[in-house]
Amino acid sequence: MKYKYIKTINNNAIVASDSNKHEVIIMGKAIGVKCNRTPGTTIDDELIERVFVSNTNQQYVETIIDQIPYNIFEIVEEVIAEAEKDLNTKFKNAIYLALVDHIYFSYKTIKEGERIENPLLNEIKLFHPNEFIAAMNSINIINKNLGVNFDQHEASYIAFHYINAMSNLSLTQQKRIMKNLDATIEYIDKLTKNSLNKNSYQYGRLVIHLKCLFGRLAGEEKSEENDIMLEMSDNLRQKYPKEWKYAEKIADFIKNNLKYDINDNEVTYLALHISPMLKHATIK
Repeated sequence: MKYKYIKTINNNAIVASDSNKHEVIIMGKAIGVKCNRTPGTTIDDELIERVFVSNTNQQYVETIIDQIPYNIFEIVEEVIAEAEKDLNTKFKNAIYLALVDHIYFSYKTIKEGERIENPLLNEIKLFHPNEFIAAMNSINIINKNLGVNFDQHEASYIAFHYINAMSNLSLTQQKRIMKNLDATIEYIDKLTKNSLNKNSYQYGRLVIHLKCLFGRLAGEEKSEENDIMLEMSDNLRQKYPKEWKYAEKIADFIKNNLKYDINDNEVTYLALHISPMLKHATIK
């Protein structure tokens, strides 16, 4: 696609129009100096490194690009490329400017002597280990290039961006999912008097199931009830009353404390996941 010059933002960014006459923001090293700045002139493709489609946040985008040093953009390019390799994915385009803005803000905060903490650090490490590991690799790149000392707390914030960039859920919804997971697991531990083996394969499966459950509920999805599931529910209720009772208590906690409406299908799944762990638990 060919772009035509409209105006310069700074040495490394310009505003142009595409073939549909929509405004876009184009970034490239020294593009604001090297391009022909006559309005309507076609921009040389070799000068273009990244194109942002303008939207209702165009002023915000222009402000970020104008105020943040170009080396931050270059570092974020490297960070995203490595994270996509680590996670074997392709992020949504929106992550680029969001991460640029976040990293520059954190950089200034640390340079001013302030400490950055994330109260959800442990939850992110537990429920999103792959994204957290990728983010730890990211802060190694950032620390090397900026001469700062970003730590695990900062990595957990960057992991948030990776989680959000791979999900259809908003960042707010992702945070709520992790808080709900933490609250539910704390309740299960209290309910079972900390007798479950947290290092077991079954415990890991339970955590993954709960994470998927809250993801579905956040997206307002429910598992569909059918004859097979109803029959399974009846069988579990009759053959494993103890496991079913625990599953019902967990479901009641989710309904009453977290304000989610879940059906018998979900109680069945909870019973199936907690059953093998209760066999080895010593609950008085």
